[in-house]
Amino acid sequence: MGARKRTPSNVIALLTDFSWHNWYLGVMKGVILGINPEVKIVDLCHDVSSQDVREGSFVLGNSFEYFPPGTVFLCVVDPGVGGDRRNLIVETDRYFFVGPDNGILSCVFEKGIVRKVYAVKPGKHTLPLHGRTFLGRDVFAPIATHLTLGAEPSEMGEAVDSVLTVPALKPFVNKKGEVSGRAVYVDTFGNIITNISERYLIDKFGKDADWDGVTVRIGKRRFKGVKRYYEQGKLGRLMALVDSWGYLELAVNMGNAFTFLGLTEKKSLEVFVSGPAGGSKRK
Repeated sequence: MGARKRTPSNVIALLTDFSWHNWYLGVMKGVILGINPEVKIVDLCHDVSSQDVREGSFVLGNSFEYFPPGTVFLCVVDPGVGGDRRNLIVETDRYFFVGPDNGILSCVFEKGIVRKVYAVKPGKHTLPLHGRTFLGRDVFAPIATHLTLGAEPSEMGEAVDSVLTVPALKPFVNKKGEVSGRAVYVDTFGNIITNISERYLIDKFGKDADWDGVTVRIGKRRFKGVKRYYEQGKLGRLMALVDSWGYLELAVNMGNAFTFLGLTEKKSLEVFVSGPAGGSKRK
């Protein structure tokens, strides 16, 4: 499909692993506002674990459908910055996504309707490169902002047929008949979101499963029951619930599950869930 006329959006949603503890984010916003002072900037998330493209893709994939059509998502989680990987614009039926070709945009290809992908090189729609360590400032922010002003992706890059995607880690049923999953995100409250969806549990245990009889295992810890909201858990005790994103979450009522479990990082946390009868409906 070729270029077409469209109504420019004035919304840019930012997703980075920059945190709030340095000036990089502020400078990138300054570049955006210097090109389009009327743009609306939404801070989607800036505490993605450093260089974790899978986590960034998870956050993005559970967020973009809630934004208005035409939103430009500027995604900078870039462990290979300055290397040979490409800089992309992904155009879907509703949105634009700007970011490195390193898997951060994998969720767009899983959940969106992709129309075209463009590889962007520095040029008239970018800033001059000052070194190669901050392409968020020099390349991605200018490209995203010019999209809000109505520039067509075809003006800024060449169409490409393939990109790097990093498949999301999926739960599975192990030899014990347990659903086996992992932590994928830890929020600022210490709640641990896993990759085990409610839909997956229903598929394995049945629609009418007794959720109070489900067993959750984390290492040597075992407890029963999958709740619906935090107050259903005992005060100060570890609990499992299905959150508003539709995933199994570990939490502590009025506490912090991440510190409760003595964790220092999320990647090593494995979660096992067995049905009321001790296993799954099927493998």
